[in-house]
This record gives sequence, structure tokens and C-alpha cells, in this order.
Amino acid sequence: MNSIKQQILSRSVAIYTDMLRFRRTIFRRRDRDSSVLILPPAAPGSLGYEALVTGAIEYLRDTGIKRIGVLSYDPKLQWKNLELVSGKSELHHHFLGGSLGSPKALFYFANAVYQYEQFYCIGADVMDGYYYEHDTLQRVKLVSIANAMGVDTAVLGFSFNSQPKPKSVAALNNLPETVRLCVRDPVSHKRLVHHLKRPVELVADLAFLLQPIEDSETVRHVLKWIDEQRTTNRIVLGINANYKLIENLEVKKIENLIQVYIDTIGKLYSKNKHLSFVLIPHDFRNIKGKNSDVVLAEAVWQTLPLEIQSYCLKVPTPCSAAEIKGIAGNLDMVLSGRMHLAIASLGQGTPAACITYQGKFEGLFKHFDLEGMTIEPEQALQPGNLVQFLMPLIEKREEIRKHVQLKLLLDSQ
Repeated sequence: MNSIKQQILSRSVAIYTDMLRFRRTIFRRRDRDSSVLILPPAAPGSLGYEALVTGAIEYLRDTGIKRIGVLSYDPKLQWKNLELVSGKSELHHHFLGGSLGSPKALFYFANAVYQYEQFYCIGADVMDGYYYEHDTLQRVKLVSIANAMGVDTAVLGFSFNSQPKPKSVAALNNLPETVRLCVRDPVSHKRLVHHLKRPVELVADLAFLLQPIEDSETVRHVLKWIDEQRTTNRIVLGINANYKLIENLEVKKIENLIQVYIDTIGKLYSKNKHLSFVLIPHDFRNIKGKNSDVVLAEAVWQTLPLEIQSYCLKVPTPCSAAEIKGIAGNLDMVLSGRMHLAIASLGQGTPAACITYQGKFEGLFKHFDLEGMTIEPEQALQPGNLVQFLMPLIEKREEIRKHVQLKLLLDSQ
């Protein structure tokens, strides 16, 4: 029965798409010229995804795109404050009827993309089926609909892990070659070339396009504190605790993960009393009741010994990805469990050491010709390992900074 329903749905969508494509051909609208529709990689809440969406909009604005559309699941999950960065470009919000994965989302999408000349699906880390394979397949369907309607279509800035879901690989492989697949790091590019029998492009992560903000109240507050630390020659280290480390490891309780960071900060401080710490949440979502980065940062700060707590600041939330990037550029170094916090840091010339997950970090550091900047979660959560990993990097931070800044300079030429 499900198979029959699926066939009926597919046929209905194809007929509707053909009708809209015919209308696009006969009644060409001037307001479709210089227009782009964007599908974000998820609902709002992750600053990494926000960096991708905002960076893309800023780039489109600066290249003279007149009209930009952004898709959301429903009005309650709308991406906010994008008007602040869209400039003279018209910004429009479109909704998919409440859920990305619902059948009616295909029709909502067709009605939206019909109005645009280009469609960009921001792939991020959701195109290999790792999180929700059904959502990955639905995104590929939307890409197919846009392409079939005659819209210039691309999947932008995505990574691919070492064990992608077979159905996700097959769906990407079946896309027409007129759909551009743009991968954001050389390791993912190599993986996709291995899996697919079609062209794949290597590009930079869209988050590098994000413009930092340093003049907001939140950022001014943090930068003032950092400046105060520097007046006594202190080294300011950013710390991000990522709740995802709980998911696939033996550390099943949040209290255990908190203790790992407490112990690490305490031992770092004991080895170098000139260290200060900025706790940086980078994901505000409580997915399926799991604790967010914000909860972790607050718990770490509250549990620190008073002596260390006086040299520790938690970034006020909510804040934007651009504000975090502005803060990251003023730190001496960052320990991150989030790839896009690492990108925000490296994009500002700040060294970033990372606790990896989902095979996403290797390509980023390969792009910067850096080695020894990552540690696997299984190793990081063993007693003392994070400290042993970080201390040599802290000592070499200025050397690493110069290397990163030179790489950024060469890339910009």
C-alpha cells in the first residue's frame, strides 16, 4: 500500500512540476531575473548553520542579486534577522507546510521555487544520511523538482562522511549532471568522487563568507572582558563544549561530560596560571530533549572552582554566528567541538584545536595545511588526554596564527 501511495505521490508531483515549468516558459516573469531561493540545512538554532545561511545571503547581496528567498518548515521556525544582512536585496520567506519530510512539502516547494531563477540547497552535513536519511532523500527530491522546472540548481558547501547511507549515495548519483554538487573540503571531495559517477566540485565552506560583528552590545561586553585579561598579560582561550559527544560514546551522562571539561580547564590552569577562559556555546537547540551547548557552558561555569571562575566568562546568549565570529577573532586560541566555530576562528586567523566527530574536520585542516590540531572523542574523553593535546598547541599558538594568516592571505589573492 505504501508503495502505491508513493507512486501516486511521485506522479502527482511530476504532473504539477510539468505544469509549472510550462507556465515558466510561457509567462516569463521579470521579477524572476536575478533571484535565488535557499534551502537551509536545518531549522534555526545551530550557529554553524546560521553562519552558512547568513554567509550565503551576504555573498548574494554583494554580487547584486535582487531577490533572495529562504525556505523554512513553518512560520514558527522562521530564520530571523536575515533582513539585517540582506541590504538592498529583497528578502522573502517561504514555508514548507510544517515539515520538510511531509508529502505536501513537495508541493509547497514547487510553488516557491517556481518564482526563482536559481535554487541553492545548502548541504552542510546533512547530505550523507548520517542524521536522518529520510530528510536527506527529501532534499534530493526538492533539488530534482527545481532542476526539472528549469531552475539553475546546486547543492552547496557540503561534507560527506566515510560511511554514507547507500540510499543517499544512490539519490545523489541519480541527479542530472546539470545539478552542481559543490563539496566544501578535499577529504569529502575524494569520498564523493569515489562513490559517484558524476562531476563533483571542490569549494570553500560558505561560512568563510560570514562577516564578523564586533560592535554589538554582546560582543563589546565580551571584548571588554578580554581586554581586561590582557592588561595582566593573560592568554585567553575559547572553550566550546559540544553535547553531541554524549551520543555515541561511553560518556552517556551529561554530568560526566561536564566533568571532563571541568578537569581539563582545572589542569590547564594549574599548568599555566596566566590562562583565562571564554565558554562559547554554538548550538542553542534542545533536540529530542538533549541538552544544548548553552546548558553545558552554564554547568561548566557554575562548577568551576572560584579561583578559576574569576578568570572565566560565558558568552551571553542568545547571540548570532556573526557575533561569535567577532569574538573568536580576538581570542588567542579556541578549543572547539563544533566545526563552524573552528571556521569562525580560523577565518579570523585564530588557531583552533578541535574534538572531531562525523569525519568533518580532516578536510578543513588539510585546506590550511595544518596537522595535529584534532583529537578523536574517544581519546579526548580519557583522563588527562585533552590537556596533553592542548598544552603544546597553546605554546605554539603564535606560530600557528602566523601560518593561518599567511594561508588566508594567499587564498585571497
